[in-house]
Parts: sequence; structure tokens; C-alpha cells
Amino acid sequence: MMKRTLTLLVALWLVGLYSGQAQAQTPEAMQKVLTAAHKNLIEIDLSYRGDRIYFFGVQPVPNTDLVIKLTAQKSETIKLSIKGKVGPFWMAVKQYEVTGAPFVYKIHTQKPLSQIISPATAQELELGYASIRHQMKMHLLRGKASPDDQDTLFNGLIKLKEKLNLYNIVEDPKRLQVTEGQLFKHYFKFPPAASEGKYLVESFCFDKGELVGYGKDVIEIKKVGIENWLTSTSQNSPLFFGIMAVIVALVVGLGVGMIFKKGGH
Repeated sequence: MMKRTLTLLVALWLVGLYSGQAQAQTPEAMQKVLTAAHKNLIEIDLSYRGDRIYFFGVQPVPNTDLVIKLTAQKSETIKLSIKGKVGPFWMAVKQYEVTGAPFVYKIHTQKPLSQIISPATAQELELGYASIRHQMKMHLLRGKASPDDQDTLFNGLIKLKEKLNLYNIVEDPKRLQVTEGQLFKHYFKFPPAASEGKYLVESFCFDKGELVGYGKDVIEIKKVGIENWLTSTSQNSPLFFGIMAVIVALVVGLGVGMIFKKGGH
């Protein structure tokens, strides 16, 4: 009986030790990367054309590699079409609903990500475009699926998001500046396409490929003024919003007709 008890205690101790080691590997368990943003709130109104936020920080371990990631905390559903040739014409032959891909995804490093961490670590911490591909889920809405559709949709998604400046990976020491091996500064551009919500900025510190520091900031984008009123009205009073939209359309139509002296048809 005593032997069985001792065996059980040793087993529990080993499990606890393993769990403690596993927990210590999570980003939140690492030394803190101290960071601060010059502002944490972006206000969107009718004149909003994008914004730029500067970040400053201190690495817990000097002369290590930094990886900074910006993501949106909200998820989205995207419908993407794949074109094909039908007779002499090119047209959309199938359509997919894509979920799981982040709305915003940006990374800053001083050198190529592949020189900082292994593919396994990048996958674990969701760093790099390859991690987005693993997060993507596709649902066929129209047409016939093909084995290479995932590649086509992934490449199309990245191209579309980069065009809107919602995705990019910048591997440039001029963009992520480090002073005295410990102090750093950089900035993220929030494009006009960035919508209302909360955005997470994560700072990862690596020493020879091992995570040794982690920090995060939260940036909020909020609608204000008439932009906020229109959104709130459309959601809370859809009937009133619809009537108002019709009235505005009629007034604009009458105004255009009077300007061009065609009457108010």
C-alpha cells in the first residue's frame, strides 16, 4: 500500500512539473516587454483617412530579436470567387465563404522572420502568413471544388488584404529601430479600411529562437460624430433610417434636377 502511494505521489509530482514547464513556455509567462503607445484611441469621423500610432518599448533581455504583430480582435467572413474560362469568356465559376482569417495582420521585424524563429515556433505563436493559411476555413457556396482551391484562395486573400494595407510583413531595421540593444520604437499605419473595434499589438522577444519576453497593447478604433450617429441609427432604428435615406435620396435627386434644369424627375 505504501509503495503504491509513493508511486502515485511521484507520478503527480512529475505531472505538476511538466505542466509548470509547459505553462512557463506561454507568452504571458515570459518576462514582460514594457511598451507604450503615443495614443490608444483612434476616432473615426467623416474626415478619417487613416492614422499612424507610434510605439516605444524596452526589451527585458538586451540584444535579442524583436517581432511585433498587429491583429484585430474581431473575426470576419469573406466571400471569394475563383474565375475560370467558360467558352471564350473569363468569369466567376465558383465561390467560397472563408472564415478564420484575421481582419488585420501586420508584422514588423528587423530581419527576415525565418532567421529569427523556426517554422514550428512561428506556427505555435501564429507569426507569419503561413499561420493564416492554417487558420483559414473554406466552405464551398457555388461550383465544383478542386484540390488547388485553397492555394488560390489563400494567395487571393493575401493580395486583396495587402492592397487595402490591412496585411503586410515589414522586415526592415529602419521601420523597427533598436537603440543600445534594448530600447525600441516603431509605428503601425491604420488604413482607412480599418473599421471600428479593438486591435492587439503584441511584442515578442527572442533569444536564439527561444521566446524570452512578451508584451501587449490594445488600440481601439471608435466612430464619433455623425459617423457614429448614422451607424447607431441604422442598427437601433432601421425603419427611421430607411425613411431618412429615401428622403435624402429624393432631396438630392430634386437638387440635381434643378441644377441641370431638367426638373425634379
